Amino acid sequence: MRNHFRRYFSVVAMSLLSAVLISCGTTNPNSGRVLTNITVTPGTADAQTFPNGQVTFTANGNFSLPPLNAPVTFTTPYAGSFVVDNPTGQTIATVVSSGTGTITVQCATGASGSVQITASAASNNFFGTVVSANATLTCP
Repeated sequence: MRNHFRRYFSVVAMSLLSAVLISCGTTNPNSGRVLTNITVTPGTADAQTFPNGQVTFTANGNFSLPPLNAPVTFTTPYAGSFVVDNPTGQTIATVVSSGTGTITVQCATGASGSVQITASAASNNFFGTVVSANATLTCP
């Protein structure tokens, strides 16, 4: 009876160990990797100095695990986006295109003033923290 119990215990233990090892191979590669801050480049831009007044902004993140500095792609688990804030309610600038961690903004015809470009993304932690950074676009 004792040998039967040992054999049963060994089979159960090996099954549990196998399940743990198999599940380790299918875990999220971003598990434990936390976005700590974002930098938007360029930080300030004058639309007059860019071709057709179109400025492409890029979000780069600093992470707790390698790669430590990488583009923020706004995909799971770092869901987020860029926002263009037209503070006066009038359209100063509009989004021309957006891509993986980038946004291209152009000044509206005849508009002048500044807009704030904000990149925000989830940090991938248990507290639902959102990390944000700003840049400024000046229109003539």
